[in-house]
Amino acid sequence: MNAPTPALVARPERLRLVGQRRQILAVMHQRLMLGMLVYGGIILIIALRLIYLAAFGDHAGRKGGLADFAPERGDIVDRDGQALARTIDAWTIGLHPAKIIGNKLDVARKLAELMPEKDAATYLQMMRSGRSFYYLRRRAPPGLVAAINAMGEPGLALEREPDRLYPQTTLAAHVIGYTDIDGKGNAGIERAFDERLRDPDLRGQPITLSISSKVQQALEHELGDAMAKFSAIGAAGVVMDIHTGEVLAMTSLPQLNPNAAGQGTPEARFNRATLGVYEL
Repeated sequence: MNAPTPALVARPERLRLVGQRRQILAVMHQRLMLGMLVYGGIILIIALRLIYLAAFGDHAGRKGGLADFAPERGDIVDRDGQALARTIDAWTIGLHPAKIIGNKLDVARKLAELMPEKDAATYLQMMRSGRSFYYLRRRAPPGLVAAINAMGEPGLALEREPDRLYPQTTLAAHVIGYTDIDGKGNAGIERAFDERLRDPDLRGQPITLSISSKVQQALEHELGDAMAKFSAIGAAGVVMDIHTGEVLAMTSLPQLNPNAAGQGTPEARFNRATLGVYEL
């Protein structure tokens, strides 16, 4: 029998290399399988978390649709659909004293320059008070927001929050009423229909008043002229539809601006048409 040729005999070195390659491939295969299992586990955890939030989260059971996109408070319009009160997004400036990284005295001086309702000493005291948060300005104008943002101070927070706007300013102010800084109705229609205006299912539908803005403007103009002519301390008037009894206009002077109701005098906030007592 002939002896095997050298080409057909496996050398020990080659056998070791083949064994090492197989071992490396086996290890790589095990690591790949382990990685796939870990990846699958993460995906499963995320999926279970999403299912849990959908079933038991804050939005669980909440009705979808247009109500989800409705403002925080419903609009008030006149009989012709003219907006008398609506909710917009406004800027709020806040202070986190613990997050101030710059020189507190310099920050206080800059804040006093931009918002002079408080002096630098007061702002400095606020930053050293140990409190976690202060409101510095709500309904902040865009110019002030830009100036605060330019300071680049992480302790000064700029946030959006819903704000009540009365686009007709003083028109029918005593009828519409006004809200406080937290959006709760304090007078007029805003107070009488506060729950209706805040209802998530109804706030997408505006409340329509019988008031006519055109008639209201005419009434306020005439009463204002008469008040000036006779040097009166106040005036009141009501215009009604004799066929339906609807109130088309109601005013009380002196006027009140509901956008800044807190700055109005007690005489301006008093509704002479509904609260005044008169002798005929």
